[in-house]
Amino acid sequence: MRRRELVAGLGLLSGCRRNEGHSIEGRWEGKLTNGVSSLTINYDFVPAPGPSFEFRVSCRDLCLVSQPIQAWKIEGSEFIFTLPRLEGPRTYAGRFGGLTFDAENKTAGESMHLRRLGRIPGAPYRETGLVDMIPTQRSSRATAQMFGKNEILLHFNADLLARLGTTTSSRPAPGAGWVFVEDLPLPPPPKENAPAFLIALSPSQARIAEIARYQCPIFVLLGEADTRNSDLERGTRQIAFDLRENLTKQGRKDYQISLIPKADQTFRIPGYGKEYPRLSPSHIEPFRKFLARFEPVHQSA
Repeated sequence: MRRRELVAGLGLLSGCRRNEGHSIEGRWEGKLTNGVSSLTINYDFVPAPGPSFEFRVSCRDLCLVSQPIQAWKIEGSEFIFTLPRLEGPRTYAGRFGGLTFDAENKTAGESMHLRRLGRIPGAPYRETGLVDMIPTQRSSRATAQMFGKNEILLHFNADLLARLGTTTSSRPAPGAGWVFVEDLPLPPPPKENAPAFLIALSPSQARIAEIARYQCPIFVLLGEADTRNSDLERGTRQIAFDLRENLTKQGRKDYQISLIPKADQTFRIPGYGKEYPRLSPSHIEPFRKFLARFEPVHQSA
């Protein structure tokens, strides 16, 4: 192996010669474990321009799907990278052993062991940015402009929507819907170029009036165990009840309010002790149901 400079903007990284015995190129599959429970995790080393690679990690229960890793390096057999997590970044160090990867974070008591799986499966979309994705295996049902501050949530939800046949974008687009991936203040509905729909994920009670102002199809997804709402009379169900009442008084029928039992604001089912939280298995169905109302508008290239 020989140290290589990777793509500009990714920091000081290292790659492997592609024509030597144990290239890192391709998919690696294994487990992230804390000694009590474990999560399936994948590494993808994607060829980049020149003799370099882009490193991506997938672990759905951590809301990571082909998440680009900005800080990583391999020098000799030493391997180190920083994994972005909703709870905060965590750095792992270990070794690349030809057919295996091993890494650990001793402070958190976590370790990973992965083996080469083979080629990286193709994504069902063309990705031109962190949240800019165009479906390639089906007609696009709609276009969605993504809003949020957390890159993990932006990328994770853009991937989800793209797999369901929705083009996603970080920029305004004619006829696009708006998707807020976290609890943020909503701007007043614009007088021109109003959004085709509004999706609000885990909004707080303070957003009810803001959401109800939008005269377009509305989808709100809530987690029943969202601890931010513990002071409300009915907990998170109070938000669903109050928003539904507000929209019903307007005579509205173009909305969907879905609540995932036992899930927190990230739609994961909380663990116990050292058990990892798991993404709710019912997480995707409310999205599928809402998007089914939109007819495919064009065949993606």
